[in-house]
Amino acid sequence: MLRVCLAGEFDMSVGDALSRALLEAAGRPGVTRVLVDLTHTRLIDSHAIAGLVAGYQAATSAGRSFTVVNGRGLVQQVLDITGLSEVLCAQP
Repeated sequence: MLRVCLAGEFDMSVGDALSRALLEAAGRPGVTRVLVDLTHTRLIDSHAIAGLVAGYQAATSAGRSFTVVNGRGLVQQVLDITGLSEVLCAQP
């Protein structure tokens, strides 16, 4: 398992870097699961959502799991509103 911990705000200014990092994580040799931890993430926008979706698609295409955990407040609301919490987030 590879844990990717995100901290701070993820918007247009870092959207491309987030996508690249998650694509790299999903393609890393020996990785069977990518776990994205949002504990310290305060904001995600559409660019961050696109990065999460790209990471998910890359991981599942490679036969690996991709899960987002610990979204809180506004971050979790964005995941819920977009419907991505049902696809990306670990279910209780």
